[in-house]
Amino acid sequence: MTDTEEVADASVATDASVTKLSPRDRRKRIADRVPAEGQVTTEELVQEFGVSQMAVHRDLDTLEHQGTLRMSTADLARSFRADVAFLSASAVDNGHCYHQAQENVLVKRALMAAARRKVLLVDQSKFGRQALYELAPPADFDLVISDEQLPQEEQDALQSLGVRYELAT
Repeated sequence: MTDTEEVADASVATDASVTKLSPRDRRKRIADRVPAEGQVTTEELVQEFGVSQMAVHRDLDTLEHQGTLRMSTADLARSFRADVAFLSASAVDNGHCYHQAQENVLVKRALMAAARRKVLLVDQSKFGRQALYELAPPADFDLVISDEQLPQEEQDALQSLGVRYELAT
């Protein structure tokens, strides 16, 4: 069994960028957004995937991040407990993960603190880039998952930092 298979029947926290769920998974999902109009509804998630979803409040701002988080959202997220948190970052460079919005960083850090295990999901396009606010070092995550196109030099950098990583096919 791989690390990614162990999350079935677990409570899961995700940030706004992590939205796809496997139909085989039966879990509670804590999310910082609910599907927009025309997308899958919460009721459909429960029926199709057996998922119970709790959403924390966002102000609608579809032009930027499909919603802008309020500062109190981080306070609310700190009260959650999850078995695993799947999070994203806008950029990974020189041993640090970044995001362009301070409010998102606060919520992501709160979700990290609320979870027993933390998984960073970032594709190869995020590496070698910076954004304004530092989220955390990759070593703060239990696992980093990227795509097969992640350059060998970035894989070597993760390994030199002692970061566990997997490449998704």
